[in-house]
Amino acid sequence: SYHYFMQENFFKYVNLKPENINILNGLAENPDEECAKYEAKIAQYGGIHLFLGGVGENGHIAFNEPFSSFQSVTRKVSLTDDTIRANSRFFDFDMSRVPKAALSVGIKTVCDSDEVLILITGEKKVSALTAAVEGPVTHFCPVSALQLHKNSLIVCDEPACGGLKPETVKFFKERTDGEN
Repeated sequence: SYHYFMQENFFKYVNLKPENINILNGLAENPDEECAKYEAKIAQYGGIHLFLGGVGENGHIAFNEPFSSFQSVTRKVSLTDDTIRANSRFFDFDMSRVPKAALSVGIKTVCDSDEVLILITGEKKVSALTAAVEGPVTHFCPVSALQLHKNSLIVCDEPACGGLKPETVKFFKERTDGEN
């Protein structure tokens, strides 16, 4: 589950109180109700202050697959074959065991956050990073919506930068003004 993934790869390494960890319950009996409660909880706390996430090989952000609405909020989403195939690594590469849907915060929910930090690593993410940074803002690449965010940051490694133009890499390596 995503709970397990986050626990093993992040939460156990940082000093967070369990009550401050908020992840959608993908096993909720009523997914629509779970999503509505999640959005209400975000509003109750004054919004998301820092959204930390990653990107799929196809440019999805928080399981908002290509062609997701930029006005989407927390909801149940269907996963593409590409995402199912990529996630099969968590299921011994047995695609029949991979969930075909997920609960996800929407692109609007992400972009309404005060700050957004996205991690993009590895050669498999070259196309996603290139489209996000050098391409147009488009529903084809949901993470490209962050080009319009006032305070977003993409943290990436050298292998993920393999498709970027040399002048793009130079520009971002030389930046020291604190703008994103």
